[in-house]
Amino acid sequence: MLSRVVEGDHLRLSLPNERAALEPTRLAVADFLAAYAPSEALRYQVELVIEEMLMNVVWHAFDDAAPHRIALALRVEPAQVVLDFEDDGVAFDPLQAPLPEPPVSIEAAVPGGLGLLLVRRMARAMTYERRDGRNRLTVTLAREPSGRVDGP
Repeated sequence: MLSRVVEGDHLRLSLPNERAALEPTRLAVADFLAAYAPSEALRYQVELVIEEMLMNVVWHAFDDAAPHRIALALRVEPAQVVLDFEDDGVAFDPLQAPLPEPPVSIEAAVPGGLGLLLVRRMARAMTYERRDGRNRLTVTLAREPSGRVDGP
């Protein structure tokens, strides 16, 4: 079950480590962001970051079948939107993960593996820390994204 708390320009969500939690999370974030009249590009970037980061946690962070909670906090600032993800899964620093090699041809391309690359390129800033047995990732997006995803 998704829990939601709104405090001014902050949204705090707690969700189970289940794929089914993605859509209610996306809808809660879209509803919260609507009050800030985000551009289409910003909505897309926020949704992409949430989908990629949450699915990475759901699919890869836990080495047991026990229920776990994932925390997502979002705050809207004058020039940026900040997303904070926290989980108690295995340590994983997405900033240190090697980026995939681009395929040499469309025939050689395999699905998956590019989401983290897209997030890294879209983000104005990303930070990661492991503290008290928890992963903490912060992704900052410009409120007026350039739409470019071709940076490092």
